[in-house]
Amino acid sequence: MEVVISHNLVFIYIEQFMKNQVAHKILSFEYILAKLIEWYSCMKPSKKADLSSFTRLKVLKLLFFVAAIKQDNGSDLLDIFDNFYAMQHGPVESDIYNSIINELKYFSFKDRDLCINSSINEDSFAGLTEEEKKTITNSISALRAANNEIILYSASQLVNLSHRWESWKTAIAIADILGKGSEKMSIKLIRESEQYFSI
Repeated sequence: MEVVISHNLVFIYIEQFMKNQVAHKILSFEYILAKLIEWYSCMKPSKKADLSSFTRLKVLKLLFFVAAIKQDNGSDLLDIFDNFYAMQHGPVESDIYNSIINELKYFSFKDRDLCINSSINEDSFAGLTEEEKKTITNSISALRAANNEIILYSASQLVNLSHRWESWKTAIAIADILGKGSEKMSIKLIRESEQYFSI
């Protein structure tokens, strides 16, 4: 009986750990969203409140590019966003995809468009360390340096851009062979693929 209880406790601990990891990933994603909106507002100051460009599809594609781009020191965000799947419309971070409908705290998607649920300030992301925020900001800065216009791309342009990545091509080819709609992408291959950020 003690062995069963021990196994149950281990299972509960692992399950709670995984939930905490996903919750932290979601908070990191929301921080990225806030920074992407700031970027967009700089590029389109007259459309500051217009978030209709930020559809679910567009945001999921931008997340891939933000996560995959190499910063000056060679690091990326693929240790945080580590669950990408190749799908018909490009890479999708599965944990974020599964939580984007009703598990976001500061944002929501209504009719596929992004809405801000509440006022956001730096205290909103107190669950992230300053180092984590800096790493995310560095990735966004690296993407801006690679292509400052990418934030203005349509969802379909971002899909087409993501389809140029060898990591997506390889995984979607495997999915096709297996008759599946998606296939997990190798983080190693994402890191080793030639990176495309411009059409």
